[in-house]
Amino acid sequence: MLSLEYVSSPSGWCVPMIGFDTMGYLTVQTLGESGFYSTSFNNETLPLNVWSHIGMTYSISNGIRLFVNGSLVNKNNLLFDYLASDEITTITIGTCLQSNQCGINSTTIVLSQFQGQIDELKIFARELTNYEIHVLASE
Repeated sequence: MLSLEYVSSPSGWCVPMIGFDTMGYLTVQTLGESGFYSTSFNNETLPLNVWSHIGMTYSISNGIRLFVNGSLVNKNNLLFDYLASDEITTITIGTCLQSNQCGINSTTIVLSQFQGQIDELKIFARELTNYEIHVLASE
């Protein structure tokens, strides 16, 4: 559903960041020096034909956190460094531009076409608090 990509032939790369795992559960992940770090909303699947607010935050102190409709539903508290690139990267909504470069062997996110609608995407330069995520979900 959402990927971070460095498009360069032939050595590009792709990190799927928000999507669904093999069980259909919403999953968020990021790439650290030791590999992918992820967490999933595995209590239930998201309802069909109903608007849902999805939030993902990351920080070295809190790890990766997943919010659904303003509530924290899961987290991965492992302390890890985000593996950043010095290259200009592209954020892709939908299918990865370079699915053959998209961490297929090590990601928990299944690379597939997202069928639905995305109303809005907001990216912040800092980790939002639980309260700020709740407010955004209520807008």
